[in-house]
Amino acid sequence: MISNDNLRFNLKKILKKLKILKKNSPDWDKILASKKKIYEELKLKAKKGEKILICTSTGGHLFSSHFEALLALALTRYGANVEIMLCDKVLNACHLTTTSAIDEEKYLKKGQKKICNSCLDSGREAFEGLGLKINYYSKFINDKEILDVDKKIQNLTIDQMINYIEDDVPIGEHAHSGALRFYAVGSLVKEKNGKELLKKYLHAALVTKKIFFNFFTKKKFNKIILNHAIYVPQGVICDVSKVFKIKIIAYSSAYKKNSFVFSYDDTYHKNMIEEDVSDWININLDKKKEEILFNYLNSRKYGTQDMFYYFNNPSFEIENELSKIGVDLNKPIIGILTNIIWDAQIVYKNNIYKNMTEWLIATIKHLSKRNDIEVVVRCHPGEVHSDRVSKQKVKETIYEHFKNIPDNLKIIDSDNTISTYTFADYCNTLVIYSTKMGMEFAPYGNKVIVAGESYIKNKEITLDPKTQEEYYNLLNKFPNIEKTTPQRIERAKKYAYHYFFRRTMQVSSLDSIQNAWPPFKANKKALENIIDNKDKGLEAISQCIINNNKFIQEI
Repeated sequence: MISNDNLRFNLKKILKKLKILKKNSPDWDKILASKKKIYEELKLKAKKGEKILICTSTGGHLFSSHFEALLALALTRYGANVEIMLCDKVLNACHLTTTSAIDEEKYLKKGQKKICNSCLDSGREAFEGLGLKINYYSKFINDKEILDVDKKIQNLTIDQMINYIEDDVPIGEHAHSGALRFYAVGSLVKEKNGKELLKKYLHAALVTKKIFFNFFTKKKFNKIILNHAIYVPQGVICDVSKVFKIKIIAYSSAYKKNSFVFSYDDTYHKNMIEEDVSDWININLDKKKEEILFNYLNSRKYGTQDMFYYFNNPSFEIENELSKIGVDLNKPIIGILTNIIWDAQIVYKNNIYKNMTEWLIATIKHLSKRNDIEVVVRCHPGEVHSDRVSKQKVKETIYEHFKNIPDNLKIIDSDNTISTYTFADYCNTLVIYSTKMGMEFAPYGNKVIVAGESYIKNKEITLDPKTQEEYYNLLNKFPNIEKTTPQRIERAKKYAYHYFFRRTMQVSSLDSIQNAWPPFKANKKALENIIDNKDKGLEAISQCIINNNKFIQEI
């Protein structure tokens, strides 16, 4: 008997073949055609290789599923025994469940059937043409186990849900970050359905945990590849993998077109902060490398080399714009560069503030009596110029915390066209929390204070206070904070080159597509490129994964 899922999937395939529906997945028939026999031989040979699980899970996240399918092809070519894992409509919440994808009330009443159907179909489309083993969530959990989860969480309070830990897996942390992402907020306090929504994510997180405990008990893998390694289900899977001592490879998109950043053992959000300095400090930064670096940093103003660009016709002549919002250019300016409030809300060790909002409000309060300076907050343009428009925005959050806005505080809102890059030139000092922009400004000699989990932290480049008292003492010195030394500037240039040109790996078998999702597609000659070692990025990624090498590509 043909299931409804198979019937729907096969019907879609027919309609796409007839061009009645648009085909958005990799065309493996065409890509594999010219080297089909060689590919079959490579697959057979790879059966003896190291077992690697590409744990895509949400096939509807096209950025991940399309890239991971290409990565599966490359790993197979280089001798790895690759399997795939997809969710087949088992979870009632995941990182595809957001207010931009589904109406909140409808979701809470009726669930997310449409999202799940589309997600499953997209995952199958991305991977089935490769002929690799695909595992499905539903095969590793039964109805009784799901019912047990229902009972566990039935009467929990919000605090109990957020702090829920089971078998050393911080289930509540991942559920909470997923719920915040659903609403695109930094707190659930104002969400009338916040508790009910959090319970859905906690349920999904616990189901995920049970599935992967069952899965890893039955099937053994040497390594697992995860996109992001936070949220539900990926964050849970990451922590379950630690319990089973499976080598974790986590990745995300980088800035440049068709490029990615990989890390071992945990999400890159955490690992990049603690990266070994010896990986980059001895780089011979000659004139050619320095020219390449600054050409790229300059291009960031316009986004010409990047996969994503958050600015919409930015203004570079900004003195009049700054004056319009009340900035006194005769006073020293301390620029506060925020990130998106809800993004990557997980627990970071050694942070001196609970989250970005707490840091931002504390900073404004501390500086509020300083009439000799201008405090200018630049809200992240990604709050409004991205696929997820933030429900909780920085400007609104500031206004909620202050009945009377301090006289010295000025706000460049997220929809303002002022270029952050030009604005930085007017600042005596920049203060950041977790934005990557510290990497971009430090090589120019800008003074940068890091109060959160930015990648550039802990590298003797920026000023990194270890306590709130130390942070406030730094602010008290403004504008007379010591200038950045030539030695720190040199370190900043080396680290920026390292991140943008060594840690970032660019894949040439992807063709970039503007204003599309995903922003790339697999090249028709992808298999030929991989077999002939022409795609140096994919070769480097694959060899690092297989040989346990650090994810550094020497260009």
